[in-house]
Amino acid sequence: MIYNVAQLLKAPTGTVQRVTLDDEDNLELQDNEAELMGPVEGEVKLHRTNQGIFADGYVEVPVEMECIRCLEPFVATLRFPLREQFYPTIDVNTGVPVAPPADDLAFPLDRNHLLDLREAIRQNLVLAMPVKPLCKDDCAGLCPTCGRNLNDGPCDCPPEPVDDRFSALRELLEQQGQ
Repeated sequence: MIYNVAQLLKAPTGTVQRVTLDDEDNLELQDNEAELMGPVEGEVKLHRTNQGIFADGYVEVPVEMECIRCLEPFVATLRFPLREQFYPTIDVNTGVPVAPPADDLAFPLDRNHLLDLREAIRQNLVLAMPVKPLCKDDCAGLCPTCGRNLNDGPCDCPPEPVDDRFSALRELLEQQGQ
């Protein structure tokens, strides 16, 4: 996920270079972020702009997550857009250091004009992670009494008693024929 963009920086504004992420590309995540279950894949277009390089494309990453209802691990492939600005730190023609842009969110190119997509992909992956991951939309979860996974079938626990404070609502529903 590291690309030499020296020739692209010498090209006129508007020039595009396409790159494909494949099996050889690896991504290192921090301990509590996620666990990768396969290679990072995707396509990215590197656009030469008047300020540097704009990376625009998509990324697919298989990630292991834990379902919030049944607590079972599952693998989901997250697909998310990648749209990030990269700026040079050294002028490609003169070798003179370049002042950083006013945009604090842009990523720097290193001294050798190498564009590293790994941190941009990692940040976008963390943003693409679901807040409440579900193994499937109709996950039944766990029994609140015995803790059995209800996706495997019902448990033998007796139904919980209905709170007497809701008896008026139950009578109202019965009157309406429901």
